[in-house]
Amino acid sequence: MKRILVFLSVLFFSGLALSAQDPDEMFDVLDSAVVRDYRPRAENKTQSSMISISRKDFKFKSVLSSPDVIKTLQMLPGVTPGNEMSSTLNVRGGTGYDNLYLMDNVPIYQSGHFLGLFSVFNTDVVKSVDFYKGGFPARYGGRASSVVDVKLAEGNMREHHSSFSLGVTDGRIQFEGPIKKDVLSYNVALRLGWVEAFLRPILNAVTIPDVSYSNDYTRGGNYAFADLNTKFTWRKDARNKVVFNAYIGHDFMAFSNLGTLDGILGGGTPGYKSSSFKDSHRWGNFLLSSIWENKLSDRRTMTLTAYLTDGYYNYINKTVKRYEVDNEAKDAKSFSMESNVSSVLDAGTKVHFVDKTISRHTLRYGGSLIWHHFTPMNITHAYTEIEGQGRAGEEYNEYGKRYDSPEFSLYAEDEMALSRVVHLNAGLRYMLFAVKKGVYNRLEPRVALSYVPSRKWSFKASYTEMNQPIHQVEAYHSEQPGSFWMPSTSRMKPIHALQGVLEAEWRPNHMWLLNVAGFYKGMRHLYEYAGSYSSLPSPSKWETQFVEGKGRSYGLEFYTEFQNERWELSSAYTLSWSQRYFDAFHSDWYRDRYDNRHNFVLNVIFKAHKLVDMYANWTFRSGNRYTLPAYEYGVSLEPNNFQMPAYHRLDVGIDFRAKTRKKGDDYTVSFGIYNLYGRRNPIYLQRDHDVYHRPTLKLTSVFPVLPSVRYTRWF
Repeated sequence: MKRILVFLSVLFFSGLALSAQDPDEMFDVLDSAVVRDYRPRAENKTQSSMISISRKDFKFKSVLSSPDVIKTLQMLPGVTPGNEMSSTLNVRGGTGYDNLYLMDNVPIYQSGHFLGLFSVFNTDVVKSVDFYKGGFPARYGGRASSVVDVKLAEGNMREHHSSFSLGVTDGRIQFEGPIKKDVLSYNVALRLGWVEAFLRPILNAVTIPDVSYSNDYTRGGNYAFADLNTKFTWRKDARNKVVFNAYIGHDFMAFSNLGTLDGILGGGTPGYKSSSFKDSHRWGNFLLSSIWENKLSDRRTMTLTAYLTDGYYNYINKTVKRYEVDNEAKDAKSFSMESNVSSVLDAGTKVHFVDKTISRHTLRYGGSLIWHHFTPMNITHAYTEIEGQGRAGEEYNEYGKRYDSPEFSLYAEDEMALSRVVHLNAGLRYMLFAVKKGVYNRLEPRVALSYVPSRKWSFKASYTEMNQPIHQVEAYHSEQPGSFWMPSTSRMKPIHALQGVLEAEWRPNHMWLLNVAGFYKGMRHLYEYAGSYSSLPSPSKWETQFVEGKGRSYGLEFYTEFQNERWELSSAYTLSWSQRYFDAFHSDWYRDRYDNRHNFVLNVIFKAHKLVDMYANWTFRSGNRYTLPAYEYGVSLEPNNFQMPAYHRLDVGIDFRAKTRKKGDDYTVSFGIYNLYGRRNPIYLQRDHDVYHRPTLKLTSVFPVLPSVRYTRWF
């Protein structure tokens, strides 16, 4: 019924638009306006809920970190980050893994560094970002919630330029210029993170020590990340251009504990000397691609892309216990290790055509072939070693399957000007996903309509269906960070989502803007882990450990903006409902873990001087939800039955810009304070017991007031 209502809404708007006259004062439809930072301008593109951001708009600093693509998008209505400092996007009831992240037309699987403080997109080499949270054109597919299409900048063909930036959390350096003027150029950027050195003394100062351990108990940890972007552009002639891209990004994080067994156990265990464990996490991306752009004629172009992309995650836990053998003056140790490995390697090719030979029509069509290789593994290793006797009882087990899954797609869309004030984008996408015992064939209709009766008003409507053939397998109750990328199988179907959007925008003058959008999204073939909350699913039997459900989300989004010569103010408010239905867990609809009913963002920029900008950002959202078990029975009642306190935070900053006598030699000094009033926002919930062994809950927060400073220079 809801699908029918969406179609009727689209038809109503279509009839209204087609019946409208074209008076002389009505203006031609212009190209999409560039959006400054996160602020959506009056877009005349047909798609609803689509935002474009240009390279220069990232000069505004994100407090504590570098300018960032994902942090900018998280400020939009209908988008939440999930947890504090997360680099994921939860868009209109979706999750962080059902967004399509593209880097120069190539998918990226790991979106963040340092658990989300930075995204993988280095803004030093970002040219533009197109963000779709509704009204997806047919040329995009494979995900169910949103599209983040990042285009990387080409190197300057005539002059050499460089920049570097030093902050308390990271450093960046970038070079670009011609190898052969007007023919061959390069653009290279390196980024290194030293977050640990900055955060460790601060976090140690605000962390309350755990008195249940002895003084001999020590903790340690380290973290590092780095990424490298390279782009070479070869303009062979006026009609042909070839681009070579390479990207590598890697994160390493480890935590270790070391102490005497007597202290840890608190019982004076005879014979035992010490115990230690170490958790390590490694994740990242590797990408190679080549792009050939051919101008077939003045009104027809072809783009051919070939690529290899790898997203990986590795979690390792090692435990070592040392003790004395009874009645023998010999040392012994017991060793155990568990590792979860997840990797998805894609080899793909895409072809895309743009045809403007028919007046008032822009045709886009093409297809892709992707070979997915999934490697989910669980590895265990254990043994006991006695001095002078070698190892005993050694066990090594490797669980998992390797999956090879081809994906094929074809699409066609037509952007047509029905009149001077009406644009329609109609498209159809076909997806084929092969599994071991069958094939999934899916058709995805896409339609979007825009009606712009005057310079002050615009109206849009869209209907989209999407299918996602890959899943990120997470433990529903798991307190561990492990996850696996897995394909659809004969037992687990691709995620299916449909979304309808109605949108209106009013711009009374050049200073004010009001945008209102309503949406409904339905989702089928969602999967959750049905095992215990103390374990992760085995990758060799993961299909049998998950249950199927569905979801829905709906809501209203409001965006306002005011700008003059000195002030830029904007606010984004979302009122939304996000629900799930898994009859294995509950007999009715229940709230999703990220059902943030109210989400509000206020941004203020004050241009105190032509070289001084002051800015502030205040964020408020309803608390995330958590499944609180019934301790007596070890089972939960209604899923996500506990709501954490509301999240809110104020960040402030100031930029000082200066110019040297040399043209293009500029620099900026930025100061910022993250969480100005010291709100202790909880990021996760721990189950604990009081001194009487009664169950209690402990809300844990991490980030206090954090100052930052950054120096950036352009040459």
